[in-house]
Amino acid sequence: MRKYLSIGLFILIGTNLVVLSGVVFNRMGEVTAHITLTERELSLPYSNGIDKENSGILLSVNWRTVMRKDEPYFYNSREVKITKGELLELGFDKFEENNNFKQQSRELYWAFEFDGELYAAELEKAVLQYQTAFASYEAKPSDTTKRNKEDYSAKLKREQTTNSRLFFIKASADYKSLAAQLSDKKNILIVKGLTKPYYKSENKSYSLLLKHLSVSNIMVPVAHSEVFIGLHREYKSTPRYTAEIKWGSGLEPWIISTKRIDN
Repeated sequence: MRKYLSIGLFILIGTNLVVLSGVVFNRMGEVTAHITLTERELSLPYSNGIDKENSGILLSVNWRTVMRKDEPYFYNSREVKITKGELLELGFDKFEENNNFKQQSRELYWAFEFDGELYAAELEKAVLQYQTAFASYEAKPSDTTKRNKEDYSAKLKREQTTNSRLFFIKASADYKSLAAQLSDKKNILIVKGLTKPYYKSENKSYSLLLKHLSVSNIMVPVAHSEVFIGLHREYKSTPRYTAEIKWGSGLEPWIISTKRIDN
């Protein structure tokens, strides 16, 4: 019995050492990104609220892709169009066009832009959509044009105050080349994420499904958890907090500071 206990203890200690060494490597190396996000990009967990200091708080990272013309305004598929050549460059060299179920997912480097040109374009799009709907209602009032005006007004408000400003730019199999391509831009974040290719036989097109980030949640240290006490997860509110975050050489995040926003 002692032998098995010793083996179990040895494995546990070894596992913890591996995890700790990974954390040290990530934080001691180069800081690859340093960005302050808000509740728009960092959601509270699904719960009845955080009523006391809790070292187990996890913030979910919210991100988006640019809305395609064929997508409804309330839905974001997180699917991007791509060519077969680009899929091959990403490492999907055994792609079977007639069998999407057999396609294997791959972990790639994903680049994001925070509160930049992509968000500005989406905001401008929402403004134009509302202006068009408002003009239609003014020209010909009806239940339909009134409903459209109200829907696009709500969409614009969400775009201005609630929706994430963290936008996916592109994926790559090589970190250095991706970082070099975006070196002239500000607030760029490069992390790892799981992707899967798809082939659409009806129009003979290829797409890349952005399944999820490899690290999609960020742990809140006890020292920074007080900001979240008493807060509940909400969907229709202006941001109530900020979190200053760094990503290290392992492309994993950790929180530097948090702050409550007085609305």
